[in-house]
Amino acid sequence: MKSIIILLLGFIVTSAADNGVQVEFSELDARELHNLGTQRLADNELSGSEDALRASLARDQDKLRPDTLHNLGHVRFGKGRAILGGKTKGEVTDVSIARSYVEAADADISDIEDMIKYLDKAKAEKREPDYVPAISALSSGINTYKTIKKTSIPDADKQLNQRGSVNSAWTRSLGDFRGAVELNAADADAKTNADRIEELLRQLRRETEALQEAQSDQRKKLDELRKAITELIKRIPPEKLPEGEGDGDEEDDFGQGKKPKPGSGNQKSEEGDEGKMTDQEARSTLESLRDELGRKMSTTGDKGGQGGSGKPGERKGKDY
Repeated sequence: MKSIIILLLGFIVTSAADNGVQVEFSELDARELHNLGTQRLADNELSGSEDALRASLARDQDKLRPDTLHNLGHVRFGKGRAILGGKTKGEVTDVSIARSYVEAADADISDIEDMIKYLDKAKAEKREPDYVPAISALSSGINTYKTIKKTSIPDADKQLNQRGSVNSAWTRSLGDFRGAVELNAADADAKTNADRIEELLRQLRRETEALQEAQSDQRKKLDELRKAITELIKRIPPEKLPEGEGDGDEEDDFGQGKKPKPGSGNQKSEEGDEGKMTDQEARSTLESLRDELGRKMSTTGDKGGQGGSGKPGERKGKDY
């Protein structure tokens, strides 16, 4: 990439900057503003550099315009890259994680629907069902629902806003480099930079569209999961429902905010052991339902690789 262009005139500007003196743009001519903006760019003061270079362009000095546009292209590209943490592309894992939550919700919905069939069948046959696997499926579904609603969707919003800001900065950078080439066809580096940024913008837009689609799927799946959870809760006696987390959000409690009634299955048995089954017993019970329901139920609390415990390893972005 072509280095920034400094026009070595303007001793007053350089001296003032070295002494930490605030320079008023109104006191500087186009060349001094160009040099001030270029120095700030070299010092990675991108916002201050952009202000000075734009002020230089406003002086309408045709001779300086190509070089000033070239440097302004560097500034705006740098601002976009800073938003991405110094990289030249967004995190592909952001899209992967968002999609993994959709898969987790699908798995929970399937398990919940199977438990609804099991409980309805037991009721039709007038026999007491085992509610432990139903409660296990219910808890898994609620956890996935809350994670998608409170973490994954808001995270996707932040990522989309971030990509929007990068797209804006790089689009302006592309225009700066293209403008520099129009005014100076010999500036081959400006053309190369413009071509590279154009490709980075295409890549960024593809990532953004994929993330938007994944987030949209999450919202749809969230509605489906909530309906399934609500239907399963209707089939479980209130005293057997697990206690809500008490976070003050009645909607997310799904009616579970109250403590179990006295005499529920959570009381200790005569032998002193807790009445509720252990995780291992719950898994065994779920396995025993495989033949009756026609397929194996989920027996773990894992969310289908949703990545809730941490993002996959970061991939190094393409060097600009």
